[in-house]
Amino acid sequence: MNSLNQFVIDPNVVYLILLFGLWVAVTAAYIPGTGAIEVLAFVTLAVSIIALSSMPTNWVAVLLLVLGVISFLLVPFFSERFAILAQGGLILQAVGGALLFNGLSVSWLVIAITIAIALLYHNFVLLPLLRSNRQAKIIFDDSLLVGMVGQVTSSFTASGSRYIGTVNVRSEQWTAYSSKPLAVGDEIAVIERDGLQLLVEGFKHKQAPKEEAVS
Repeated sequence: MNSLNQFVIDPNVVYLILLFGLWVAVTAAYIPGTGAIEVLAFVTLAVSIIALSSMPTNWVAVLLLVLGVISFLLVPFFSERFAILAQGGLILQAVGGALLFNGLSVSWLVIAITIAIALLYHNFVLLPLLRSNRQAKIIFDDSLLVGMVGQVTSSFTASGSRYIGTVNVRSEQWTAYSSKPLAVGDEIAVIERDGLQLLVEGFKHKQAPKEEAVS
């Protein structure tokens, strides 16, 4: 029985349980809607909090560790441009792990291994998953936009071999281009999405535009 108690309150085990729960919670943000991942994260974090409450825990260090995991694994979720800067969260994770308990210590080897795993998990699992989800969303958005109708909000002026202006589609402003000039108020139909721009045609140039989809 004593050996079981020693195992439960081992600082390395509690640190790993807490870290695992945080990673699972972050993964749930990348794969929303499954339910099972959210439940696993909740149970794991609940167990870790109960264990921390029975130990000489440095709650400031817990906060640092949580912030480290969130900044490292979640910042790219909002903007992948900051993915490299987000790796500074690993420093907070290491400091939080090292100072997690008063009078007890988590093995630096365990901390180093978890940081390495976090780095690999971030670069080879979460980021590819994020890119895949975003690409799927772009394809889905394209399928909704093509064929929708809108209205010109700024006249199309010549730019090289095409005409560029602004249109309103689904209550959103888009930069658009056309093979012919269009005036403010002209109705248009979306032919294609090209990155952040739309290829459009005026109704007078298009024989059978599609009906606007119901959002």
